[in-house]
Amino acid sequence: MPEIEKIAEVLHQPMDPYHHQFDNLPLANILERQRLINSAVDINTQVLTDSIGTAGTLANRLAQSLENDGSLITIAIDEALHNIAEHTDGTTIISGVPVSFVRMLGEERDKLALISDEASALRLRVPATPSTTALFENETVVLQDSDTISWNVVSANTIEATMAFPSSAAHQHYYDRTPSRQNTGGSDYQNWKTTTVSTAYVSGTLRVYVNGIRLSETASVYVPPVSGPDGTWSLTNVASVTPSSGLFSLNRNLDASDVIRIDFDISLV
Repeated sequence: MPEIEKIAEVLHQPMDPYHHQFDNLPLANILERQRLINSAVDINTQVLTDSIGTAGTLANRLAQSLENDGSLITIAIDEALHNIAEHTDGTTIISGVPVSFVRMLGEERDKLALISDEASALRLRVPATPSTTALFENETVVLQDSDTISWNVVSANTIEATMAFPSSAAHQHYYDRTPSRQNTGGSDYQNWKTTTVSTAYVSGTLRVYVNGIRLSETASVYVPPVSGPDGTWSLTNVASVTPSSGLFSLNRNLDASDVIRIDFDISLV
């Protein structure tokens, strides 16, 4: 804005044949309005000048990003920092419906690329045994209850496994029992039964001790005589077991003086 204050003011002077104070009031108001307008224009001019930056003119600066109709220049947006890593997740409204957008890592995109279009089936591979694999594909997988685990659907997409103590595990322990010979009328000290009535026992629970040494079903161990360690030690093992009949046999005939004790469990079901 030109410095209009340097232009001489046309006002009545004290020596003029007028009452200069009253006659100058209309002109003074006009001059004051001019000063206010000049001040406002100076402020706006300074704002526009500061907006130029290093572009030379504000028009040059606006031309970098705006078309003549005021729309954004596409190439200007592409040249700006437009890396997806610089963005944040957010929600916008499209056709009146809220739509959420999220950033995605490269490894996450690679995983999505492995999913077939319109995939509606899940392939599930379950190792049944070390040498067998069950492959489920395009079929229904059934979660079967067992005596220890039962399955419950607690919601539309939640399955709960409930564990319980199986009734088949209910058993009773017997310790340090003296077995009975299968053939009581002779000198057979090789074949035995758990009790006089051949009480059946749970498979894998029979433990046999001769003269304080526990015998094995897979290998022979040296057993001392009942008289002490100075005597002859004999290789002894459990040769056979028949849990359902309450029977078991040793690999050799014991002496009548040998001490044999057993532990075993019986099922309560």
